Amino acid sequence: MIGWLKGHKSALKIVDPELRPLEARLQAAHEGGILESSDTNPYQAVWLKNANTFSGMKPVTGSLLLVLEGPTPAQARRLPSSLILLPVSRTELKERSLMSVACDTLIRQFVTHGRNIASVCDFAGTWREQSLSCSAAGETAVAGAEGLSLQRLLAGDDVRQEGALFWTELKNRAALEQIATDDLLNWILSCRTAWFSPYTGDLLHPGDALEIHSLMQEQWQDNAMPGHCYGAQYWNHPSINATFSGKGGAVTFHETQQDAVSAARSDGGRIYSWAGRTDPAFEQICIQNGIQLSRIEDGFLRSVGLGAGLARGAMLAVDDLGIYYDPSRPSRLEVLLKEYVLSPEERNRGEALIDLIIRARVSKYNFGKTRSFAYPANKDKILVPGQVADDAAIRKSRSATIDCANTPNVNLDLLRLARARHPEAFLVFKPHPDVETGLRKGKVPRETALEYADEIAEDANIIDLIEAVDCVETFSSLSGFEALLRGKKVCVHGAPFYAGWGLCEDLTQIEGRGTSRTLPELVYLALVKYARTIDPVSLLPCSPEFLVARLAEQRTDKRHLLVTAIKRHSSWLGRKLGI
Repeated sequence: MIGWLKGHKSALKIVDPELRPLEARLQAAHEGGILESSDTNPYQAVWLKNANTFSGMKPVTGSLLLVLEGPTPAQARRLPSSLILLPVSRTELKERSLMSVACDTLIRQFVTHGRNIASVCDFAGTWREQSLSCSAAGETAVAGAEGLSLQRLLAGDDVRQEGALFWTELKNRAALEQIATDDLLNWILSCRTAWFSPYTGDLLHPGDALEIHSLMQEQWQDNAMPGHCYGAQYWNHPSINATFSGKGGAVTFHETQQDAVSAARSDGGRIYSWAGRTDPAFEQICIQNGIQLSRIEDGFLRSVGLGAGLARGAMLAVDDLGIYYDPSRPSRLEVLLKEYVLSPEERNRGEALIDLIIRARVSKYNFGKTRSFAYPANKDKILVPGQVADDAAIRKSRSATIDCANTPNVNLDLLRLARARHPEAFLVFKPHPDVETGLRKGKVPRETALEYADEIAEDANIIDLIEAVDCVETFSSLSGFEALLRGKKVCVHGAPFYAGWGLCEDLTQIEGRGTSRTLPELVYLALVKYARTIDPVSLLPCSPEFLVARLAEQRTDKRHLLVTAIKRHSSWLGRKLGI
């Protein structure tokens, strides 16, 4: 049940066999309270197109529930599906046509309730301003005649054609009552329409449905060129295909750079190349052939489970200039942070995202056992998060304190420096989960780590640790970003994307940065403007806000956790066997 729907809970009976596939959704809409009636007899639900067949059935009192397809198909797969629900009194049908009663009922309800409802969404204005349509958003389900007529009406087109009798009649009645068609449509789609999430099937607020439609269409149109991917691990292929499929078709995956270049030249497509496998020679070949190249990499809220453990990512960084972890050249994120001017609404969204992430307690990998930590109250408590020693984010970074290109183990260097800088502090070392599980390089022997750290937090959840300390000292770990979100002091030895904007204690001067940014600005630009997100369950594009909720849900899903654990152990075994 969702709070914006109010009503009673009289029984709902499906009498039209063609509505049986939608029974669960109709019941959900009814129980949510979208229907209003003063009588206690059951609603008898029928499609409007079939209503004359059932209008004379017993009992002759009570309400007939007319169901119309909304502006999106009832069986939509990519867009929010919609059903318009209109109760009409059976007693009124004795002397008047069903179409007349249906139109008059809507007009009467609008005049009584609709004129002063502030929460009505501007469906008609948004539909035209953004040229919304089902086909332009990649929806493959086909709407019926009523749905197509409503789509034309929203678009401002003529609806006087076969199958448009109801909407033509309603428009004419509204004109007689001097009611603006757009005002009536907005009220119907906000207050008499049940919208269902393409991600979960649950009821949606009308405004959320409109935002999802806009997001789906924008992404579908943005992917107008054929996409070719090189360098990504196979377990990430479904996520990459979901992110970059669109008007130009599905993504094609290639084993070699040459194959990707040949295919992109042939169909005029673009290449998405995993950043760590994109060398200067490959970039130059793309330039010489006039091929658009974007580097891709795991984003900042990735998954419940490790990438090296075969968990596919749900957020991708997409960069046409460089990549966010490589300060040797400008990235698209760095340019955004230097130049983009946020609106008040965008800043507010950044603030809301911070609050949402904190309350959901999500992180990049959402890995490790949740527990409480109690450290000495009389000492500064500093978390030193480990990283993958041979990761490109280390080797390509810059640092005034660590030789990141040549050091045999950045984690040991970081521990030594942290102890030297804070001789009296209580240091907590957290190994990187990929290293801790034996999937990547960078292990510091336990006895060596304890020469500098007071405690090693093994198999720990990073959020629990951040909340238990005063400061995070890192080379370039995303844990620093996660600590900033939670109001902690962060000291940085390297040049991660969040350093150089006045938010951290930067131990390395980063050329080209220096613009002061607030944390909400950083969050909005990184998570909304720079990265792309998909729902890891339905594999549909989604907002970062929905992804936060989905990750929080998966973190407590026993089946998901079991599958993730099996994949992680399979990955470890495969690496040991050289597979």
